[in-house]
Amino acid sequence: MNNYIRLSHIITNNAPSYGDRDKFRSIINSSITNGSSANTSKWNFTNNHIGTHIDVPRHFCDEGLRTFDYEVNNYIFNKVKLLDIPCKHAKLISINDIINAGHIDCDVELLLIRTGYENHRFKTKYWNDNPGIEPELADHIRKYLPKIRCIGFDFISLCSWKFREEGKQSHIEFLCPSKDKRSILIIEDMSLYKINDEIKCVIVAPIFIEDGNGGPVTVFAQTNL
Repeated sequence: MNNYIRLSHIITNNAPSYGDRDKFRSIINSSITNGSSANTSKWNFTNNHIGTHIDVPRHFCDEGLRTFDYEVNNYIFNKVKLLDIPCKHAKLISINDIINAGHIDCDVELLLIRTGYENHRFKTKYWNDNPGIEPELADHIRKYLPKIRCIGFDFISLCSWKFREEGKQSHIEFLCPSKDKRSILIIEDMSLYKINDEIKCVIVAPIFIEDGNGGPVTVFAQTNL
């Protein structure tokens, strides 16, 4: 039987943010309990890159594509690979880490990396000692995975707080490469503990805002189990 699960976190008032610099607040506007005819809320994001969210090229290049510039079918992935690369502290996930984690078919469209860091999500360690991804991995993925369109992972950012210069370059290499290379989208702060590698498809649903440099996404996976 098919099973559908959520790979994105619920956005809450204690949602972590990169560098612990930003917050989300859900504030009650009206309440049936207090006599209003409906329940409504005000949502306050001090940064749109909070919670499970997607980075698109406009995030790191002024002329890059925005979330709504992509056709809807670009957010549906029928060939998905999950890699387990356990991490206990800040490091840059390397080409060798990917190679050693297992075989990846060349037709993969979405690569998910599970490190186990989700277990630290409400600790300082989650943003202060998080793994990241080395810049060189972007071209390696393009070379050996010619159909890949996106990567996602269970830590807070492609950029490790301990390796911020490398993290900036990693974002540029994935999102804003030279014109003869394709961009690879990034989904940060995912929930991956429930799944195995029996994934039939993944659907990513962004919020389309006119600025469109990225933002929260709801992610669903269809599995065989």
